[in-house]
Amino acid sequence: MKVWQKWLLGFLTVTMVGALCFGFLIKRGFSARSDPSSFEKGLARTVRNLAIPRADRQLQNPLQATPETLQQAREHFVARCAICHGTDGRGQTQVGRSLYPRAPDLLSSQTQALTDGELHYIIANGVQLTGMPGWSAPHQEMDDDSWKFVLLIRDLKPLTSREQTQQVEASQSAHYVGSQACEKCHAQIYARWKKTPMANVVRDPKEHPEAIIPDLSADPIAKFTKDQVSFVYGSIWKQRYFTKIGDDYFPEPAQWDVVNHAWKPYFVKSGTDWWEPFYPADNMKRPTGPLCDGCHSVDYNIHTKQVAEWNVGCERCHGPGSEHVEHPERGNIQNPAHMDYVAASDSCIQCHSQGRPRTSPIEGVYYDWPVGYTVGLRLKDFWSLEDHTLGQLSFTHFPDGTAHKNRMQGNDFVQSVMYRRGVTCFSCHDAHGTGNYAQLREPADKICLDCHGPLSPNGPRTATLEEHTHHKDGSPGSQCIACHMPRIETTLGDVKVRAHTFSFITPAMSEKYTVPNPCTSCHTDKTNAWATEAMEKWPERSPWRLD
Repeated sequence: MKVWQKWLLGFLTVTMVGALCFGFLIKRGFSARSDPSSFEKGLARTVRNLAIPRADRQLQNPLQATPETLQQAREHFVARCAICHGTDGRGQTQVGRSLYPRAPDLLSSQTQALTDGELHYIIANGVQLTGMPGWSAPHQEMDDDSWKFVLLIRDLKPLTSREQTQQVEASQSAHYVGSQACEKCHAQIYARWKKTPMANVVRDPKEHPEAIIPDLSADPIAKFTKDQVSFVYGSIWKQRYFTKIGDDYFPEPAQWDVVNHAWKPYFVKSGTDWWEPFYPADNMKRPTGPLCDGCHSVDYNIHTKQVAEWNVGCERCHGPGSEHVEHPERGNIQNPAHMDYVAASDSCIQCHSQGRPRTSPIEGVYYDWPVGYTVGLRLKDFWSLEDHTLGQLSFTHFPDGTAHKNRMQGNDFVQSVMYRRGVTCFSCHDAHGTGNYAQLREPADKICLDCHGPLSPNGPRTATLEEHTHHKDGSPGSQCIACHMPRIETTLGDVKVRAHTFSFITPAMSEKYTVPNPCTSCHTDKTNAWATEAMEKWPERSPWRLD
């Protein structure tokens, strides 16, 4: 065959194959809902990588991964990137799954295999013909921001199989060393944590005489002196006083209402907490060990009644740290930030929930905390959340299922859409401590609006917040938490804490289920009917959502 015939045959073959492919594409269409084939994914990655200049690929990150830079990167990531990549970086969001090609999984081996320079170039310049924008537009973004994103992506890297094996081995061989052992390498985090309520749940007044808030001699309910107080519990909503008898601590029958500056009785009455029938009706026969101390300490031993450390120390959430202190590596310490959303939130839900151990009693004793659980294990194997029958008002729940009392943030949260979408407790809170109320990562509205800004796919579906809230911008009624996290859960008397279902409780639900709603909780001089009538006039509200 002559040369020109070979060229002609080749041309005809390529043309025919191209025509067949074109015909197939025309028949299939170009819907972004179609799942890209493996060939398309591989081709797209190859073209993207080839488009990165060699000099940029070899760049090294000039920044170090400090707690501050990672925190700044997370804040920017949530504000700009989470809508596609999700708060966990997996890309399993409504927008991320609807892009073509899909938003990549930042934890995947393909992403983590990219050099720092390649990641930086993609973040700074974007990727043409995809949904990935370039973040280094002139005069708008500092180049440092792109490098901070690179640090965050590296921090998201899952544990390797070797590190996972190492973690299992460490959990079996490591012992508790106390939070102060962490200070050497994590000085800034330790300093912040020391100021948090978590680090100061219980305090010995002999070491911290300032811990006692009221004048004990003015207590009209029960007479006890500072010398009789071995531990002071609480400082935000209420304060209780524990006296030591033998190896156990017992609560005095009076407590201080911190909010109202008043003394109140303290006694768990019949028909309230599930454990009440199993203990005598006497505070001095209800030890705090089985009823409180498991959550107010690290590694409470039910046999010796000793603890590794009082208060919610580092190892409460990170597990025993001796191996990590001796050889600091990712694989020999637990880190909820590297866990799936269930295990991650369980590190908080273990104590911020109302429930009971799955085995009860344990050696004849009834415990009100998940005995045997440590972070890294499956909480469900040790703990059952308090049951509830819809339509019934109980000590723990309103008839609609919203928590009725304090320390039920976990019971609320697992019902929420936020939880089902992979949001974790520390998407909003930082147990290491911040300058914000409730150790929030940022002020409450800022956190909410990072994901729920005007016209966001996550809602609200209005151009401005005022159109959504029908309250003046900056007023109490315009705050996200005013309507979606109302103060309706009792901690002491008329002192309430916020719900964590994030659902809007309508006035109609108040009529049906006697659960307080945020409208008439604020407009106390108005009725549920008035509030319903007002919302029916809001054009963006579906009338079906007001029932």
